[in-house]
Amino acid sequence: MFQLSNIMPSYLITGTGKGIGLGLVNELLKNPENQVLATTRNPSNSEGLQELAKQYPDPNRLIILKLDISSYENIDEIGKQVEQILPNGLDYLINNAGLSQQSLVSFDDIDVDIALDELRLNTLSIIRVLRAFKPVLARGKDKKVLTITSRLGSIEGAPEVASLARIYSISKAALNMTMRKWIADNYASTGITGVLSHPGVVATQLGAKVEEWAKLVGTTVAVISVEESAQGLLKNILGDPSKFSSKVQYFDYDGSSIAW
Repeated sequence: MFQLSNIMPSYLITGTGKGIGLGLVNELLKNPENQVLATTRNPSNSEGLQELAKQYPDPNRLIILKLDISSYENIDEIGKQVEQILPNGLDYLINNAGLSQQSLVSFDDIDVDIALDELRLNTLSIIRVLRAFKPVLARGKDKKVLTITSRLGSIEGAPEVASLARIYSISKAALNMTMRKWIADNYASTGITGVLSHPGVVATQLGAKVEEWAKLVGTTVAVISVEESAQGLLKNILGDPSKFSSKVQYFDYDGSSIAW
């Protein structure tokens, strides 16, 4: 079992096989002081991660781990493995993995079994991830959790996007509550803080569904690149430590606050 020196800031990111997660890995590796543990369900199927591994062959900079957050056993296994890799603790946990399967389906037509999968992955699996990585986070220097959520999780903003991604929205609202309660429960004993951030409407598979919805309802949305989203998240969230707190604030990728 290899070990990282843990002198540099360490980041563990879920869901890095493509999209925003891969973009975050790419941006973090541009800083030679960062150590990145990139997790994904199928590392060998991610051309992006494999290219980054060739670009950054130093094992102290990038480690790719197979992690399927729908498997509780796999989460616990990787949690133990990361404790060995990072003996001095993990500085940043970035919860990025997520799922949206019925973006344009009405409440009348929602497949409840599919909806349950979405709720499990977007909300309940995050509880298991937090539990598994809590010990190594508690030993870290920075002890910060960045969770990628969505504006669709805003209860106040729900009426304006009522017909878009209904179950996904519900799961993200539940995720927001999960993070606020989990950090509040654990801050006094561990010092772990957190923040929630919307990544923007990004040029990904989910972003394409948002664009499709916008056309159906006669509106427009500003779509940004994966690179712009990742850079914004890191600059405006990770770049401002004061945004992390025991009460967990809710931001857009550009640093502006989102109403709960």
